[in-house]
Amino acid sequence: MTRWIVSIIATLVLLVVLAAYGPGSLNAVRFEPSPPDPALAALYDIPPVDPELRETGLIGAEDIEPGPDGRLYAGLQDGRIMARDADGGWSEFANTGGRPLGLGFGPDGTLFVADALRGLLMHTGGDDWEVWLAQAPEGPLVFTDDITVLADGSVILSDASKRYGYGNYMTSYLEGEATGVIYRVEAPNLPEVLADGLAFANGVTHDPATGLVYFNETWAARVWTLDPGTGERTLFLDGLPGYPDNMHFDSASGLLWIAMPSLRAADIEALHPRPFLKRLIWRWIQIAGLPPLPPRPVMLLAVDREGRPVHVIHGPDDQPYGATGMAPWQGRIWVGGLERESVDAFALPDPLP
Repeated sequence: MTRWIVSIIATLVLLVVLAAYGPGSLNAVRFEPSPPDPALAALYDIPPVDPELRETGLIGAEDIEPGPDGRLYAGLQDGRIMARDADGGWSEFANTGGRPLGLGFGPDGTLFVADALRGLLMHTGGDDWEVWLAQAPEGPLVFTDDITVLADGSVILSDASKRYGYGNYMTSYLEGEATGVIYRVEAPNLPEVLADGLAFANGVTHDPATGLVYFNETWAARVWTLDPGTGERTLFLDGLPGYPDNMHFDSASGLLWIAMPSLRAADIEALHPRPFLKRLIWRWIQIAGLPPLPPRPVMLLAVDREGRPVHVIHGPDDQPYGATGMAPWQGRIWVGGLERESVDAFALPDPLP
């Protein structure tokens, strides 16, 4: 009888070990992001407001960027880069043939695109693009995400993860892996690593007045400043109430705008310090699917150069995905999202007390 009990226990232990570490297992790591700051979370304890404009047929406008020609630009799920005139109406500007995410204009007006399927691209006319830095296996990029172009023409680029490419961000999140990289690219195929070991390096932007670069770690819900000359980085914001995505520095107001497409997932984050338990739960997720995800209302936060909140936009949770990108333009805040079905324009709210 004792042998049977020992055999059963040994078999159960073996099954648990195989579930945790066998083929197809989750490479979970210990990860402990700061909890949401109650003061920042309280800013969203307000009724949601509807957009003033909703322009449909623009599916997956992950990033929104004002152009030097006075038009507003957005990259869509089907590869098109669209431009909107100030008096209304969108038209196709170009097509990357991939999946454009981050957009940025150089000092001479040249458009650069972080394309999740092709890499860092520079527009050369029509639908023609020069690949400045390619996706793997041709180049070093795995999850080309966002860009900002400095006054000297060099591009600051985020490679969100070195383990998972476009479409697999949830696996990256569940693992709690931190392999993201921030590059500076001064010319084709000349990348310089400015920061690495990041928990999903996502939005990047810069302050033209100071030259400082801002970048965030989505899974850690925090924002850093980075001196591109020295590589020195400083924690700027921590404990955000949502997962930060794209950012936009508005030089006219001196404000940093941050888009958060989702509230924090407290139940999943509770597992991050317990990687073995995450490995076991992953097996259940493979069978039953993901648990219900947090609400995804439009969540925007604007802070000044000291990190003090100035504006909050809390929009409706009426689409499958929240806001991943935004930009002030023509007196409104224009919003897009990775899987949203429209580009929305919100009124600029009054400053916070």
